[in-house]
Amino acid sequence: MSRTLVERVSRVVDRRAGRRGFLRKSAMAATAVAVAPVAYAIRPTTAEAAIIQCKGWECRPGALCCDNWSEFCCKITGENLCPPGTIVAGWWRADGSGFCDLNGPQPRYYLDCNFTCDEGCRCSSGGLCARSCTSAVCKCHGGCDTRKSECTRFRYGQCNQDLCVGPLHCRIVTCVPPWKWDPACASSPVLYSQSTRWHDRPCLHDGFTDIPPKALYASAVEWMASEGIAAGFTDDLFGPDELVTRAQFATFLWLYEGKPPALHSDGFDDVDPGAYYADAVAWMVQNGITAGRGPRKFDPLSNVSRAQSIVFLHALAGKPGAEARIAFSDVGVDAWFRGALAWGLEKDIVWWTDLGRFGADLPASRADVALLLHRYHLRTVDPSPKEPETPLQETPPQETPPQETPPQDAPTPDNPTVAR
Repeated sequence: MSRTLVERVSRVVDRRAGRRGFLRKSAMAATAVAVAPVAYAIRPTTAEAAIIQCKGWECRPGALCCDNWSEFCCKITGENLCPPGTIVAGWWRADGSGFCDLNGPQPRYYLDCNFTCDEGCRCSSGGLCARSCTSAVCKCHGGCDTRKSECTRFRYGQCNQDLCVGPLHCRIVTCVPPWKWDPACASSPVLYSQSTRWHDRPCLHDGFTDIPPKALYASAVEWMASEGIAAGFTDDLFGPDELVTRAQFATFLWLYEGKPPALHSDGFDDVDPGAYYADAVAWMVQNGITAGRGPRKFDPLSNVSRAQSIVFLHALAGKPGAEARIAFSDVGVDAWFRGALAWGLEKDIVWWTDLGRFGADLPASRADVALLLHRYHLRTVDPSPKEPETPLQETPPQETPPQETPPQDAPTPDNPTVAR
């Protein structure tokens, strides 16, 4: 914009202004034309109304810096986690965003990260300390297109109720209920803010928002995703509680081993040569990891059980002997999986040792499998493929497992979980 235009516009605003007023109004007019050209062109006498002062920035009406909501932490720090020096102080939920939908509509949760207070600071009845008791400096980090941070002295109060907090730094999102994301949060009261359901940032989709950061399996899931062994159902959702089929487990092992080639045979009537898991099953058979569940039957669509999963890993390791004591009350001396379980306990691969029962027939979830495979990776000295041996029957032939409905979207060999 030329200086002549600025001066002309400024004179329209106030022809009687002195030099100081002229300079101020020229600057205001230039800013107004820059940030709100349409509004100012229609009503050139309202330059001050066409721009808004927001946290030290001159912004157009409707700018994020002025919308009274706090910025997402990942926009500031790069992580969807509360920054150091802050804690979760409260939460609310929003329905209908679609970001957390898996097997039906699910809510999205927003958690406030508030500053902790310096030692010795006075705490108000609302659980808040003065701004001077923290390092908070109210601002919009990235200008007008960034929401405010370190500004609002407020807390919803469902989390860390015994601690005093300062201003709200930023917020995080999760598809997991807050009391599961952070044990310091209570499940009530449940507060809603539907107007925030579309609030989003690209950085919120850089990791799974259904994996609590303190979950036992969090690092295992991150490892599986980074190694290309398992993707999420979406960019946001890993689905830790979803059950794993035998076909998917076979594919996980095959991908973990680097997709080794295998010669197909007609050994199983229920494994289509074109199925995404066909190569994985053929490789398992050739390497003595499975013999199926009966004559010509692999049973790919039934859920893999705890016992089956540890037997598969034991076979992958070469079926080494072990003498670990088995204290589970539900594992008999003649249990078909006893040798594999003893090895898993000796290698510290099996982690649910404090439950008293092994639960051999319980189905394994995606979180279970991630943790098993990660612990196998960390604790097995030589995970390289072994020479084929006589396959071990995974379950008693007479056992008939429950059938699982096939997924509507067929997974690809590189992605057994079907990222949607």
